[in-house]
Amino acid sequence: METLFREVGLHASLGRTIEQIGRERFWKQLILLLHQWLPFDNALATHYPAEGVPLPLEVYDVVPQIGPAPMVAYLNGLYLLDPFYQACQEGLPSGLYRLEEIAPDQFRLSEYFLSYFHDNVLEDEVQFILQLPGEGALSLSLGMRRLFNTEECGMLALLSTWVLALMQQHWHQCSLRPQAARNDEIATQVRDALSQFGAGVLSERELEIARLILRGYSSKAIAERLAISPETVKVHRRHLYAKLDISSQPELFSLFIQALGHDPENP
Repeated sequence: METLFREVGLHASLGRTIEQIGRERFWKQLILLLHQWLPFDNALATHYPAEGVPLPLEVYDVVPQIGPAPMVAYLNGLYLLDPFYQACQEGLPSGLYRLEEIAPDQFRLSEYFLSYFHDNVLEDEVQFILQLPGEGALSLSLGMRRLFNTEECGMLALLSTWVLALMQQHWHQCSLRPQAARNDEIATQVRDALSQFGAGVLSERELEIARLILRGYSSKAIAERLAISPETVKVHRRHLYAKLDISSQPELFSLFIQALGHDPENP
């Protein structure tokens, strides 16, 4: 009988979600529906445009966050270190993905993970990704204070077929499309800030390696990505650290935060 009542509740929530397609409450209703299947800790619906700053569409926390909104720092430039954002920019196909499938090999050791991700997205993340040809991608992220287990990932994979279909139908029918003006303005500010990060000090190759270090790539992974030897990567790393007068990744992250205009003590 308990199972029957649960099934009735799930079907009722699915019906309410379908009713909200094209409307303002769609994302909230879809998140609440998924939360009935799996009690995750937070969720975020986002539009990743083909160019520019991600646009949050719905933010959901089971336990409301106290303190400064982490989304502000993310939108002001930290999104450039987000493995899911980067994967979407590189053409990741539509589907359901877990953090471990997308993130660089040393992502959990990166200062971005330790200083931002772990406190805000929490320990693990999965995302439903829907590519929008010519318009970027839609993302529905689910965050958890622990690792998603195999059974939960399997269940989400089964749900992904209709979740992605609902996301696509909503996007096509939504009359309130994201406003691009402010998005473009912020994107320009971020590009300007990044152009100052190491400007006149680092070479183009050193800048490229610095950004990959910040995203959580090991020297071996950077070497594979850039088709150079790990020894060459290590040389570039030593040189860029020396030029910036730093000796660690936390210091590199702090410089990156300063270039974006944040307080390094409270990114």
